[in-house]
Amino acid sequence: MESAVQTHVLTKSYGEARALDALSLGVRQGEILVLLGPNGSGKTTFLHLISTVLKPTSGTATVMGFDLVKQPLKVRESIGISFQEPRGFWRHKPYHILSFHASMYGMRGEERSMAVDDTLKQFELWPSRNKRFMELSGGQAKRLEVAKLFVHRPPVAVFDEPTAMVDLEGKRMIWDLIRGLREKGSTVIVATNEVREAEYLADRICIMKGGKELVTENLVTLKDSITGGDVVDLEVSAPITPGVLGAIQEVPGTVRVVQGGDRGLRTFVNKSEDWLPLMMMSMQELGVRVTSIRVSEPSLDDVFLHYTGKEALQKNA
Repeated sequence: MESAVQTHVLTKSYGEARALDALSLGVRQGEILVLLGPNGSGKTTFLHLISTVLKPTSGTATVMGFDLVKQPLKVRESIGISFQEPRGFWRHKPYHILSFHASMYGMRGEERSMAVDDTLKQFELWPSRNKRFMELSGGQAKRLEVAKLFVHRPPVAVFDEPTAMVDLEGKRMIWDLIRGLREKGSTVIVATNEVREAEYLADRICIMKGGKELVTENLVTLKDSITGGDVVDLEVSAPITPGVLGAIQEVPGTVRVVQGGDRGLRTFVNKSEDWLPLMMMSMQELGVRVTSIRVSEPSLDDVFLHYTGKEALQKNA
């Protein structure tokens, strides 16, 4: 699959400190890539670099095939960014802010008016369209910031913490609209420190820390990468003997077994979907009947802790 964004050892330094450290990352056309990491992990710096807000210290990048440094105007035509902090002049009104934004991308007349009207209604900003920017609530201002990208639907849409300051109902609305933007052909990049936002949106997740990419994969692969990450609670029909315990320990994929009571086991395994059939065969050979099975997969919090050594992030969304 062709890359919408491709970076090669992209670096941004401030003196001796590296905000982004030799990042080589490809964003596939038509996907939603979520950058997940705590504050200071380099997410916003990466977004600002590929949007030409910042210039790289070293390294290269392309956006829709256009070189970040050599063809910045072409890059800006191909990408749109929704900033972490809502941006607008205090006396400007949402209708005029979106109209101006649309005009910057060549939209005129009825096409622009229809796009602005539709976007205001999608984001439930129509009743506030003639309020001054300073009169908007924090959540309304954030929705307006996100809405800018929906007026012209850029080939690459970049969102920096798109639901910060937004209530739960508003979060779900924005997430669904972002998914819809991808379905209409845009490649989407989202930076967040909310676990649930990443789970809801991502085709792939890039976990970052200290300006570096630690891993980039889909959620299923990330969960499977944790050794012993799947937890399988078993109950059997008869008291557990040393033979049963030994047989479970020898099943390929078993990492650790903890006995709970005389008929219960908690097993930590790799890829429970592969482990369970092998375990059942082993128990059948011993004539042991398994009466209960409960499987728990690792959460995205577990994945994040595994790779970064840090407790995750915001869970409420």
